[in-house]
Amino acid sequence: MTQSNQHQQPLQHAIDTADSAILQAQDAEHKLQVAISQANPQSIQSAQAALTQAKQQVQEAHEQLQTFNNEQFGQQIKQTMEQLSQASQDLDINQDKFRTPKQIR
Repeated sequence: MTQSNQHQQPLQHAIDTADSAILQAQDAEHKLQVAISQANPQSIQSAQAALTQAKQQVQEAHEQLQTFNNEQFGQQIKQTMEQLSQASQDLDINQDKFRTPKQIR
């Protein structure tokens, strides 16, 4: 049993990392929505930076989980992989939805 638990630790770490990335993506999306509703250019810029960082975290978590995507763990991580894919798509949509206009000189 001990070996089985030790074998599960890297997988659990990868799942925890993925869950954290998903939460970070949701938080970044919320920040952008608030910034847009306030029409605050600094907040929008900050939220867009958070979106970019969240997208990177989601991608890294996806790659980390991909190493466990085999017959032994496939079913166990399928749902998390789907959530990461959805988070990535949502981030893309939010990044494309609102772009800060370039300042006219």
